[in-house]
Formats: sequence, C-alpha cells, structure tokens
Amino acid sequence: MLKSKSCRSWTLVGLAIIYFLSRLQNLTAIPVFGDEAIYIRWAQVIKNVETLRFIPLTDGKQPLFMWLLAFGSLGFFKDPLIAGRLLSLFAGFINLIAIFFASALLANFSSSQKNVIVFVKQSIKRKFNTAFLSALIYTLLPFTFFFDRLALPDNLLSVLVTLSFIFSLLLAKFPRLDLSLILGLTLGLAWLTKSPAIYFLVLSFLFFLLINFRQAKKIVFPAISILVAFALYNTLRLGPQFHMIALRNQDYVWPLSKIIKRPLDPLIPHLGDLFTIFSAYIGWPLLLLTFFSLIKSIKFFGKQHLVLFAWFFLPLIATASLAKVFTARYILFTLPFLIIFISAALSTFKSPKFALVLICLVFNFPLIYKLSINPFAQKLPPTEAGYLQDWTSGWGIKQAADYLIDQSKTQNVIVGTEGSFGTLPDGLQIYTDSVSQLTVIGQGLGFTQVPDQLIDAKNYGDQVYLLINRSRLSIPDYNSFSIIKQYPKPDGDQLLLLKI
Repeated sequence: MLKSKSCRSWTLVGLAIIYFLSRLQNLTAIPVFGDEAIYIRWAQVIKNVETLRFIPLTDGKQPLFMWLLAFGSLGFFKDPLIAGRLLSLFAGFINLIAIFFASALLANFSSSQKNVIVFVKQSIKRKFNTAFLSALIYTLLPFTFFFDRLALPDNLLSVLVTLSFIFSLLLAKFPRLDLSLILGLTLGLAWLTKSPAIYFLVLSFLFFLLINFRQAKKIVFPAISILVAFALYNTLRLGPQFHMIALRNQDYVWPLSKIIKRPLDPLIPHLGDLFTIFSAYIGWPLLLLTFFSLIKSIKFFGKQHLVLFAWFFLPLIATASLAKVFTARYILFTLPFLIIFISAALSTFKSPKFALVLICLVFNFPLIYKLSINPFAQKLPPTEAGYLQDWTSGWGIKQAADYLIDQSKTQNVIVGTEGSFGTLPDGLQIYTDSVSQLTVIGQGLGFTQVPDQLIDAKNYGDQVYLLINRSRLSIPDYNSFSIIKQYPKPDGDQLLLLKI
C-alpha cells in the first residue's frame, strides 16, 4: 500500500494526467455521429431561443445534457463538436473520481466508524490500492475511452448513477436527512438525463432495506430520496411535450405482453451482442482474470458486494430483455459497477495486481490507438458500426460546412440535405448556426428529382447545393447538378456535395 499521503496524491495526479492526455488528443478524429448532431443542435436552439428550453421533449428525450451544453461549454468553444465532447470528457473524469470513492467506501463498508466524514477519510486511506485499481481500469479501458470522447448523454447518466450509488451506500450506513436529500438530487438529475435511471430508484431503496432490514422506522430516508427524485423529474411537465417521453420509450423497448409470451426474445440475441461488446471494449484477458480472482475471493464478499453486483447485473439483464436495439452505450451506465466489482475481486489477489491488470489491458491498447489516430480504418463490432459507417456517420460534414461557409461570404447560400432530422441536416447546422447567409433545409428521403424548393431558390438567384450520401442518390438526371466535393466513408459510400 502507498502509505505516504503525498505519494498517494501524486499517484492520483499522474492518473488524471493520463486520463486527459489520452482523451483530449485528436478529440474530433471521429466525425460527428447522428445522435451527437441532434443533441448539439438542440443545445444551440435552447441557447438561442428561450421559449424552446424543452425542445428535446418533442422527441421524447430528457433535456439535462442539452441544458448543460447550451449554458456551459457551447459558450466557450467555437467548434460545437469539441464543446459537446468536452462535456462528456469532464463527465467521464468526474465518473473516474466517483468510481475511486465508491470502490474505497465499499471495501471499507464493514468499518464500525460512526462519523460519515471520518469514515470517508478512513476508507480512502485504508483502501487506497483497491480504489486506485478501479480508477486505473476506468482510465485504460476502451469502453470508457470511446464514450468519454462522444457528445452523448449516456456518459452523464453514468456519472450520476455512480454518485447515486455512493450516496445510497452512505445512506444505508448512516441514515441521515442530508444524505437522503443528496441521494434524491443525484437520482433526480439522472432521471432528467435518461429514462433508465428509474432502475436505480428501485435499487437504492432495496440497498437500504438489505442493510437496515431490522430498523423499519428508518425506511423514511430512502422514501424521501425517491420523493425528491420524482419532484425533480416532474419539473419536465413544464414542457408541453412531456407525454412524449413515455410514447418514445415504447419505440425502444418491447411491450411487457410480448416479453411474457416470448421471454427469451430478445434476451438470447442480446446476450450474444453483449459477448461481442465485452470482447471488443473490455477484453477477455481482464474478464478471465476477474473470474478466477472472484472464485478465490468469494468468501470475503459481504452483503454490500451483493448489492454492487445487483446494480450491475439487474439493469443489464433488464435492458437485454426489453430493448429493441442493444448497443454498448445503452449499457454504459452499468459499467462503473462492473469496474468496481472487478477491483473488489482482484483486491484479494496476492500477486502484484497492478502489473496483472496492466498486462491484461495491454491487449486493448491497439484499439485505443486506432480509435484516436486512424478511426477511418477501424472496424467496430456490428452493434457499434454506425459511429463510423452508414448514413449515421458524419464523414465529410465538417469539410462541406467549411466550403459552404466560404461560399456564403459573397452570396446567399441554400443547402438542401437528405433527411430532415439526424446526421443530415443537424450535422451541417451545428457548424453553420451563426452564418447569416447560409440556410440549411432538410429535404426528406427518396426524392427522384431535385426538390422544387431548391429549384425555386436557384431561380431566385441563390447559390444552391444538395448534401447527400451517394448510396441514397436516386436522381436520374445528372445534368441538373454538378458534383463539387466527394468525401469517402469507410464502408465505400461517399458524402456528395452537389451544386444545383
């Protein structure tokens, strides 16, 4: 164990430096992804139009991530993609710190200390190695590396859920009103970020019951936490489209009636997806090391470790059982608990565990390197392919925006795009939001001729362009436009900038 306080402090500083150096370099190497474009565009609208603070509700999305982006990093950075990704990057760093604390508190949970502040300090001092191991795994894992660098609300949900676990743990050990209110705040903020936060309202309540099952009177404390969370979530009723959250959730999960009839669908296929995701983003060397360590150390595990496993496993299985679409980011909020569980299992390993973990993680370094240096040539698992391939990937959008902005300096520019929502036109609009002489108009899909709206703009005297993927270009009359720019995609497709 690192006994010197200064030595422990410098160790954490070194890990923080590694985190930021790894995450910040080539932050925009992967172009804007479809959902990123939507969220960043919403944040721009929220910032610019005060009557549209709840615009994410129109698509059934909770707005906390967009609020933080609109009134935070968007005001400090010219590039909107950098602004959005930095929000996730800093959320990831807070998650790293939260995982460190959660791991230390859990490992020292059986302490008889009665003072919460002293308990926290004691836990960090006694269980520093276990906590540091969790933070080290988080920093060097491809799973976290990938999503710390994308402007998606899933990272924010993950950190808020980890904080909720910390305060659930503290509340279970020290039933107090202040901890109850703070727990309610973190749970409520998580629910304002994404709907899966509701899993942890239930789990935090069960955590308290498991630890305090003989003290029924104290159940009022987790009940207050849940009431605070519900009150925060219901502030969304101020938005006129609050009902859209429930409606859009139905598009992502199967109805219970179908699950009851066929309980193994989609669970079995999604377990196969989970196998693929863990193989790519965690690596089997680390998982196998954890498995063998767990077999050896299971006798040292207490009720708190059972709760930890439940926070990882139950939401994971629920998502796999209910979700229509299963991708890595939809289970990202369970990853902190897996990391803490891995650290807890390895903490009883007598061999130099840091060296063993590093050896296991070395196998994942090539993926991290390729994702940051040359993502164009990297192949992701089938569930993740949309970040780099297909219409959801944004290769060429930034370059097309730069060209169009330059053209708009001398003449009014109208740009039609395929689609009316998503990668195009939102991906183009985030870069052209403040350009007065450039207008982006989504034109839907499946048109077989240049849209009349663009023809009218051309006849009016504007410069008119169409931005479209070659695979979706179905206009037979090539004489009606000329190809100005072609931007290749990894799957062989191209983003075309056409001039009408």
